[in-house]
Amino acid sequence: MQQLSIQRLSSLQLFTIFAISVFALTFLTALLNLFKGDVTNTFYIAQLLLIVLTLIVAGIGFSESKIKDQNIYRWFAYIILILTTITGNLFTLLMFVSLFRYERTSKHNIYNSWEAFVSKIKQHKIALVSFTLLTYLLTLSITGIYTFDTSLATQNQFNDLLQSPSLAYPFGTDDFGRDLFTRLVVGTKLTYFISIVSVVISVLFGILFGMIAGYFTKVDNTVMRILDIIFAIPTLLLAVAIIASFGASTLTLIIALSIGNIPSFARTMRATVLELKRQEYIQAAQITGESHRRILWSYILPNAVAPMIVRFSLNIGVVVLTTSGLSFLGLGVAPNVPEWGNILRTGSHFLETHSNLAIFPGLCIMLLVLAFNFIGDAVRDALDPKIQ
Repeated sequence: MQQLSIQRLSSLQLFTIFAISVFALTFLTALLNLFKGDVTNTFYIAQLLLIVLTLIVAGIGFSESKIKDQNIYRWFAYIILILTTITGNLFTLLMFVSLFRYERTSKHNIYNSWEAFVSKIKQHKIALVSFTLLTYLLTLSITGIYTFDTSLATQNQFNDLLQSPSLAYPFGTDDFGRDLFTRLVVGTKLTYFISIVSVVISVLFGILFGMIAGYFTKVDNTVMRILDIIFAIPTLLLAVAIIASFGASTLTLIIALSIGNIPSFARTMRATVLELKRQEYIQAAQITGESHRRILWSYILPNAVAPMIVRFSLNIGVVVLTTSGLSFLGLGVAPNVPEWGNILRTGSHFLETHSNLAIFPGLCIMLLVLAFNFIGDAVRDALDPKIQ
């Protein structure tokens, strides 16, 4: 019965429910700061804005028929949903996509592939929960700038050394008196930033090299042999070598992770391009004299995006684990920066006496990696033409 009720929801209604849930969880989590006895100057204003945004998003999502029928309300909803995405609530962005795709498909009376994709994702409830978790962590970290006292995560508090978990300090404090929960919230942005940016760079260069190698046979062997040399070196060892040579920093870490992942994306793209080259519409475009640039960007790239999206979603979890591992070894960001690997490294020194300092950051890393993997599996199943 529950499965049927979820399937009956439109994509806009489904994403509205999850967007409201994320805002509610963020609001409730921020309320824990009241137990510290003192909050930031912007705490109450930020909490009030969260309530207002929740009501506006709910109004948009549950007024679907009115918004879809009237242009003025639809454009107002577009603006609100895009601006609300700044809070980190990615479900509002998905709401915008649902509205926009409905307008385009209904106006031209064409097949709505977005609704078909969402209907397949609905079958993977664990993927929906995983994406909700990822969005909640991102929203909490972004809005936490105004609801959390970030000084508790970066400045030493010698009066609160190694406190046990409590309402004031849900995860306890470390050996410098810094609130572990606040450090994890603040460090979420950096963990997301390093992982996603490095994978995006790898995807862009992987698409470029894969398209060149797969389409132009003269340079195929040269490009792929160079990438095979990089691919032969384990990503972690390559990252360690690069960081040891140029020093530990956020930029060096992103570059190191990006270089190590380019060959895998390039190989996936090359295989897809080689398969597409044999299709009749590509051969027809070549016979009619269309330029290579137009064939690559207008015919091959749009049809090769799906495998890259799947690879992207599956690879982020690995990069998160690698990033945390490098920081744990002292080869990531600076030791004083609140990044999950750094926090885990500090907590590992107190496993016998204060195990909470290692357990909580370890659980965060584990849940984040699992969430990305579950989402990747769901996207792969939804985009697999054999399953369709």
